[in-house]
Amino acid sequence: MPLLRVTYQRGAITDTQKLKLAEELTPVLLVGEVGTDSQDGRDGTFVLFHEIDARSEWFVGGKPDLEAPKGGRFLLEIWYLEGAATQSEKSKVHSKMNDILSDVLKVDGTFPNRMKAWWIIINEVAEGTWGAGGVTVGIEAANEALGGKADRAEYYERHLKARQKLIDTNGFPTERV
Repeated sequence: MPLLRVTYQRGAITDTQKLKLAEELTPVLLVGEVGTDSQDGRDGTFVLFHEIDARSEWFVGGKPDLEAPKGGRFLLEIWYLEGAATQSEKSKVHSKMNDILSDVLKVDGTFPNRMKAWWIIINEVAEGTWGAGGVTVGIEAANEALGGKADRAEYYERHLKARQKLIDTNGFPTERV
């Protein structure tokens, strides 16, 4: 159930480049969330492209971005279920996505060269807040539905147990009284 939204400045990429990006980024998203690239996983992975006008919708330093760097500016926002990926797995996603974007756009993607040109942000959706098919879907169900690796359960189960311990220890309410 990984989701990637690519926001970019109008004219920065062609339809052919979008297709190449979607094809190459999809397996990176899947491996990052469930540890493997499978057809079930691909069927549940969305890549959305949002083109915006740099003159009226993209501002840098408080002004319209009329002087974008070569290759344009991009914001890649990823949504994973909480506990799906370790920090090292997230770092691999950052690196691989950067390499793919650099290759497709034919630009130097090294840090700090692209720091002002594109950002890749991984958002974690809290357990209990992602729904599909009319039901709330947690990381365990998503991992199974997407054909994820069984060995990932050890990490997300420990993560969710630690999260619950934090809630219990601090008396955070889970329901209204």
